[in-house]
Amino acid sequence: MKRLYLTVEGQTEQEFAISVLQGHLAGFNVFLTRPRLTGLHSRWRGRIPSGGLLHTFGHTLRDIRIWLREDQSDDARFSMMVDLYHLPHDFPGYEAGMARQTGWEQAEALEQSLSEAVGDARFIPHLQVHEFEALVLTDAARIEGLYPARAGGISQLDDECQAYESPEDINHGHQSHPKARIFQRVPEYDENVAGPLLAHDIGLPRLRAACPHFGRWLTRLEQLDLPT
Repeated sequence: MKRLYLTVEGQTEQEFAISVLQGHLAGFNVFLTRPRLTGLHSRWRGRIPSGGLLHTFGHTLRDIRIWLREDQSDDARFSMMVDLYHLPHDFPGYEAGMARQTGWEQAEALEQSLSEAVGDARFIPHLQVHEFEALVLTDAARIEGLYPARAGGISQLDDECQAYESPEDINHGHQSHPKARIFQRVPEYDENVAGPLLAHDIGLPRLRAACPHFGRWLTRLEQLDLPT
């Protein structure tokens, strides 16, 4: 048995972990505790901002190190869900990592840099390529089930997504990253509610197939309790 502690940057990832990942991983003898909001989220007197790490990663790194010290047992493991999009520039290895050509290469290089900075083999870094909403765009047409009045715009959004080999490829600037594309078509989109619901509806098999970087992380979590 392994206990998994997860650090997340917002309510969307927290709810996704509880409603989608928790039950799935239990089947692999990996028991996910309630994910912790990192840094500034935990310092705003209980009021949770909309999400993101704002302008610094330093507070998140300090939180991770504190949590690692809280449970030093051999059956404890630690991971995180943080967006690559708008990643703060003080992230370990930021300049060298972001110089890589693709989002997957950037994420993998930055994850390696963070792993070295943390220096604990129990910690498994994970950066969403390029953000959580890429999972939703695995099947953008399903958004219509929650917002039927926006059917026309959602159909156009779905057509846009079909042009990409993977929704993890979608990131072309401030107005065209995955979340921005959704808000342009569905201004009332509630990311903290709709995001986890849609990811649950799409299902982990399709999510991991469409989003290979996410899929590799999920596989690693599923294998935590296997003999080494």
